[in-house]
Amino acid sequence: MEERIGEILIDSRQIQSRVAELARRIETDYKDVTCLLVGILKGAFIFMGDLARNIHSPAEFDFMAVSSYGTRSKTSGVVRIIKDLDIDITGRHVLIVEDIVDTGLTLKYLMANLEARGPASLEVCAFLNKMVPQRVEIPVKYEGFRIEDVFVVGYGLDYGEKYRNLPYIATLECGV
Repeated sequence: MEERIGEILIDSRQIQSRVAELARRIETDYKDVTCLLVGILKGAFIFMGDLARNIHSPAEFDFMAVSSYGTRSKTSGVVRIIKDLDIDITGRHVLIVEDIVDTGLTLKYLMANLEARGPASLEVCAFLNKMVPQRVEIPVKYEGFRIEDVFVVGYGLDYGEKYRNLPYIATLECGV
């Protein structure tokens, strides 16, 4: 199967502008506390890096790796924690930084797992929020962009570990 980049949905200028806006909102909301940003690997690493450089108030960082996709373009529905946090989040203000929310199943599992660890607060910052039917509603406090139900790559999002390095978000067309 051969794939190729399709339509560019969000260009790099739009991305950087929106990331700066999100960072300003996060700075305001967490002005009196230190926020712990938890990046979900691998997809959110570029978004989290740009977000971190735009936040000018105290913040700390940790990462988790979870999987429900493998190398497919559709979720399997089975969530696995591949890399857990290094920091104890008890009593901490935690902001999950996610690349994309689609069915919501992975994030629902992750939020329940982290909530059980006793954080002072737990919120979600998602770069993309995909509007799909039959999804679990997740409260995304900080949303980058809403997109239709299409498979996208770029800015950290991949297909078979490819395309993460693209500076924009584009559809992926798969053919024979």
